[in-house]
This record gives sequence, C-alpha cells and structure tokens, in this order.
Amino acid sequence: MSIKKVLACTLAATAAFAAMSFSSCGKDDAKYVATAIESEDNEQYGLAIGKNSTNKEAILSAMNAVIAEIDIATIISYYDAIDSDTTPTVTLEFPDLSDNTAGTLQVYTNAEFPPFEFRDNDNNVVGADMYIMQLVAEEMNMQVSFHDVAFNSIVAKLAVEDNALGAAGMTIYDEPKEFVDFSDPYFSTVQCIISKEDQAYSTLDQLAGKKIGVQKGTTGHIMIEDAINSGVLKDTGAQVIPYDDGPLAYSALKAGKCDVVVIDELPAKKLAR
Repeated sequence: MSIKKVLACTLAATAAFAAMSFSSCGKDDAKYVATAIESEDNEQYGLAIGKNSTNKEAILSAMNAVIAEIDIATIISYYDAIDSDTTPTVTLEFPDLSDNTAGTLQVYTNAEFPPFEFRDNDNNVVGADMYIMQLVAEEMNMQVSFHDVAFNSIVAKLAVEDNALGAAGMTIYDEPKEFVDFSDPYFSTVQCIISKEDQAYSTLDQLAGKKIGVQKGTTGHIMIEDAINSGVLKDTGAQVIPYDDGPLAYSALKAGKCDVVVIDELPAKKLAR
C-alpha cells in the first residue's frame, strides 16, 4: 500500500470518528422514569368558574351533571392515543354544538398538559378537559371557545371575567377557592418525580441539594416551595426552578439544567416514556 493510500485511509477514519463524535454531541441517551412520591395524598381535578360569576350556579350544575355521567378512563384513553399519534382503541361521541343558541362558554386552559389538554396535528386545542367542556356546552345549549394561556394566569382571569371557565387539570385546593368555585372532582392523581432511570427518587427528602424543575403555579410547584421553605428540604440546598409548562421543564432536565422534574402523574409518565 502506498503512503498516499495509507494517508487517505487515516484521514477517512479520522473524519468518520469526528462525524460520529459531532453527531452525538449534546445527545441525551439516558432513560427517564416517573416515580410517584410516597406518603403524599391524592389530588383531585375539578373544573373552575369565577366565584362572582352571574351564571355560576347554572354552569356548576351543568358541569356536575356531565361529570356524574362520564367515563373519565375512556376519555383519557382516547386522548392519550391521539397525543401519541396512534389509533384510539375506544370511541367517543362528540356533540354537535353548531346549532346551539344560548351563547358561548369561554374556557381557559394551558395546552401543554396531555392527555388533558394539548394541540393536535392541526394545531387545535384538544384533550380530555376540552371534551368534557364540549359536553357541558351541549348540556347548556351553548357553543364553546378555548383560550390557551399560561397555567398560572387562569385563576386570575376567572376572577375578573364573568362566567369564564377553567379546564386545565386544575387541582382542587384551598388557595384558589378565594377566587373560584370548583365543580365536583372528576379525576384523582399524585405528584411524580421524573429523573434518570438509574437515579430514581420516590420521597421528597431524597431531593436534598437538587435543582427541581416544576411547572409554574401547579401543586407540584407549591409542594416543592413549601418543602424548601419550611419542610423536609429546608436548608438542604435544594432549589426550585419554575418553567412555563411541563415539556419545557422536561427539556431542561434532559439538557442538565435541573436534576429532576416534579409534575402530575399522567403528564409525567407521557414525558418520561
């Protein structure tokens, strides 16, 4: 073999190695898991309406009537498949609202929380909560309009807009009840910790010294702040890092900007899978 051929082979091998190194640069090959936090009570989701809304009782009545009749597991299964670009194994009956004449329900959500709310391939806001609100609109002979906003702005909007509704995987708890009333609960969940598979955590005290990503304004955010300010993570060096939505928090985790993410169970499992 000539010196020229040897040199050519050496350069080719070097170039191939460099290309492989470059292509893998920044790539996160780690596997992630979502682990339920032990010793934490289940949370319950409810639909919300401003406390001073003029038609509050009628709307709450319609929401509770729908919640009493739905099969939430079937609805979630359907939208989990839609979000995953697979064919649903269940079917839903969709109401035709086009001829309804009693006005339009204005519904605020945050379309970054699948399978409860997300954007489909046509950029429409869809999900389990949106389907439930369509059924509520049908119950009231109304149409429905969805508004995709930051999650932590929803309660403030309901507090000032007459008869506006919130449907966004909203946990029923005391703090927002100063401004809104909730429907009956329609789903129970727990908080989960998303982490690398070989570093799974199942209790809050295991997060000592960690950078903890959360979605702004959620119960996961409140839980971690409380733990840092006065609970098991006080004076441990743990930090809370709020993000506008769950996918952003998960992207930050994969980029090494935080150590774990704390978020509700179903979105956590969808992000980590």
